[in-house]
Amino acid sequence: MRIDLSREQYLTLVKLLQLGNWPLGLTEANQELVSKAEDLEQYIFSLSRDFEAGEGIYYDEEEEYYYLSEDLRDTVEVIIDEYEENVFWDQLTHKLATIELKREVTIEASIEQKINRLFQLKARYEKYFLENGLDKIDIL
Repeated sequence: MRIDLSREQYLTLVKLLQLGNWPLGLTEANQELVSKAEDLEQYIFSLSRDFEAGEGIYYDEEEEYYYLSEDLRDTVEVIIDEYEENVFWDQLTHKLATIELKREVTIEASIEQKINRLFQLKARYEKYFLENGLDKIDIL
């Protein structure tokens, strides 16, 4: 099988590999998959000259390893930073709403009532943090 890619498609694939491998590198869940993903990434990076994308990827002779150029790395990091920011706020509001829900809901409440209340509480926290950020939060 052969896959033909344009230069632009190749660079998109490179970015997607970085984005996909980033969370894998932060976990210990499946080291075999981490290793296979890194090997695939290195192989794809090694083809950069074939796609006239050599300025986007460079090879470190000493480490025998391919890296993204600063420009490509910055592009990927902006996406990761935005994702992490969104996940942070979503997780924070969800966890706070869940804690509050556990304090106030009785066993007799239906699943639907619990879910509706969770969404109400989450929306309240989202509004609060949108208006105040973390400035008014005091933790022991």
